Amino acid sequence: MTRSVGSCEWVRTVLVVAVVSAAMILLPMFQRPAMAQQSWGPTPGYTPPPPGYAPPPGYAAPGQGYYPPPVDAARATTEAVNDAHADTNGALWFFAGCLLTWIGIVIAYVAEPTPPPARLLGKSPEYLAVYTTAYKSEARSAQGRAAIWGAVTTVAVVVVIWIVVVVSVTHQASTYNTAALVAPAP
Repeated sequence: MTRSVGSCEWVRTVLVVAVVSAAMILLPMFQRPAMAQQSWGPTPGYTPPPPGYAPPPGYAAPGQGYYPPPVDAARATTEAVNDAHADTNGALWFFAGCLLTWIGIVIAYVAEPTPPPARLLGKSPEYLAVYTTAYKSEARSAQGRAAIWGAVTTVAVVVVIWIVVVVSVTHQASTYNTAALVAPAP
């Protein structure tokens, strides 16, 4: 038993497969971390200890080694948020939301952006943990917001088109009906 497939159904199926395949192939392009600028300077080679500071085990005596600066979580978070906003390509995610609607939104929240490794060189493990967590969270949120705006735009355009079609069909039907009622019969 075979089922005949209409050309419209075939075109829709091919279009959906093409869009989803293109989205999965182009997904790495949605994440472009190379565009962000570093907003911090290089790590100092030596930080003198504060008065009364005892070096942790494994470090040299004061004046003879490197003392890592304390991790400033607020600074790491702020830098991560700023870099995530600079790296996220909102236009691509907006169009992913426009073309794929809810699938684009899901892809935006599932795709996990990673900060560029060059920004993390020479940083402490605590800084890396705070920065990476904040970066991933904010970049994923920015991607999702852009995809949601794209999907909302598509829905709004479709609703406006349907309203125009319904109004024009209703107006056209009422015009033909009144013309038939008003015109005298031969």
